[in-house]
Amino acid sequence: MQTGGEFTVAVAQERAFAFISDPFKIAGCIPGCSDLREISPGKYAAKLTNRVGPISIAFEVTVELTKVEPPSAIDAVVSGNASGLGGRLTATATVRLDAVDAAHTKVAYTIDLGLTGKLGGIGQPVFRAKSDELSKKFGANVRTALESGETGAA
Repeated sequence: MQTGGEFTVAVAQERAFAFISDPFKIAGCIPGCSDLREISPGKYAAKLTNRVGPISIAFEVTVELTKVEPPSAIDAVVSGNASGLGGRLTATATVRLDAVDAAHTKVAYTIDLGLTGKLGGIGQPVFRAKSDELSKKFGANVRTALESGETGAA
């Protein structure tokens, strides 16, 4: 399943990259993400929790930054197992930042998500709809954080 989005913000590319490349700031924009901790340079552990229909699903995941190219690109690989259910999540995430001008940046992101085991078999259409919903919330959260000045830059 692939999902993603794009938007333009009134923030310089370098400021947008500083926010996007801070795992703790960007984790705050991911719906259901908690307990983020660094386990080694460029590698993190977190918990992802969400509801899919009547089912609450939690994943213990690792996130590894596989490409960091300031100020324009970040790629990550996410993988983990569902707590209490038979299933595994694997995903690749990419974020691209393109300067529109000195004060505006286009942010484009994609997530290619795979579910295996029981979770993968219980309804791809349901998971696709939820994945799209979470992707839109993520994009809205990032946009709000950038536009409200939460980039941490003066």
